[in-house]
Amino acid sequence: MGNDINIEKSTLFQLIKQGDKEAYRLLYDLYYPKLLQIAKGYITKNEDAEELVQDVFLKLWKKRYTINISSNMDGYLYSMMRNACLDFLRSKKNTLNIGDNMAQLEAALNLKALSNDTASALLVKELEQQIMKAIELLPDKCKAVFLKSKIEGLKNKEISEELQISNKTVEGHITKAIKHLQLHLKEFLYFFQFILLFMQG
Repeated sequence: MGNDINIEKSTLFQLIKQGDKEAYRLLYDLYYPKLLQIAKGYITKNEDAEELVQDVFLKLWKKRYTINISSNMDGYLYSMMRNACLDFLRSKKNTLNIGDNMAQLEAALNLKALSNDTASALLVKELEQQIMKAIELLPDKCKAVFLKSKIEGLKNKEISEELQISNKTVEGHITKAIKHLQLHLKEFLYFFQFILLFMQG
């Protein structure tokens, strides 16, 4: 088939339906970066996001003979990616424990954003505002470390090098920030958890 990147997408998928592995690899190269970007918008850990994208491509290959895409391949793949993220976040929601760490709270927040429910979106917005208020109360150094970790997505080692502090100090600041947030958001978080479970079933 060759590596012509400009091949019609409909033709590409027809070749995949016939079991053409080269066409499948080309599709993978075309869409992997786009789908990974979507996944990272909702999933906290890069490793989880990458695994979900791999799962989407694997599912596409397994169902290649029965899937029917007439024209909108972009929409179909993006929908598959969205549903994979939604299923992942639902599984995280089922283990939500306020006494645990912020990753589960992030999963709950992302689930609401992904679900696109107006009422729950308002609740999430309120929770996000409460979180930012609580973050502003942190000591400057602790706040800087926490924001770089949770907002900018930097790894502890990267934060350590950038701020010229030890890895242990970075971990200490993050732990302190999480405990601070849990203390200041305790009542709101329990209310949020109740509403979340009620609305998602």
